[in-house]
Amino acid sequence: MGAGRIDNIQGRKLNHATNDDVEFCRRCESIIATLPIRYPFELRAFLKALGKQRGMTVVLGRMATGRSGTSGLMMRMRTECLLGVAAAAVPTHVFHIVSHEIGHWLLDHPGDYVCRRRTSTGNQHELEAEQFADLLQAHVRAGTARHRDRQLPPGRTALRAAFGARRHLCADG
Repeated sequence: MGAGRIDNIQGRKLNHATNDDVEFCRRCESIIATLPIRYPFELRAFLKALGKQRGMTVVLGRMATGRSGTSGLMMRMRTECLLGVAAAAVPTHVFHIVSHEIGHWLLDHPGDYVCRRRTSTGNQHELEAEQFADLLQAHVRAGTARHRDRQLPPGRTALRAAFGARRHLCADG
């Protein structure tokens, strides 16, 4: 994000990136680079490897939310990190919620977190966790694409590159 540029991340407009924003993104990227991400990516396998790396068990579960508006929560204990995700969340949203909650953990935000469907824009820790989640998801998507392209027969990589994201145009898409 360059100075003077407006980016749109999950519907939020970020005006004029400051040195603090750039440093924060670098901090997130350096944390993400140390994570045990494997391809093909599978969320539960990632959480198990992350727990092993961090010396604790990570437990992911679904939770009934009713009308509370809660989409996710994280509770850290001495030997466990409990992640709860709204029962009605679709897989893509589950990954985002989990990435957000992991962001709180890896960014050393104090305490436990309960996240609402709409993250408060006035809370710095929530904004940081949201930005971490966006960066982690972008990293996983890019790695997934590289992994998928390595699996293609000779000649298909060039075809896929020519059509970009229009996978439905490729014979193997």
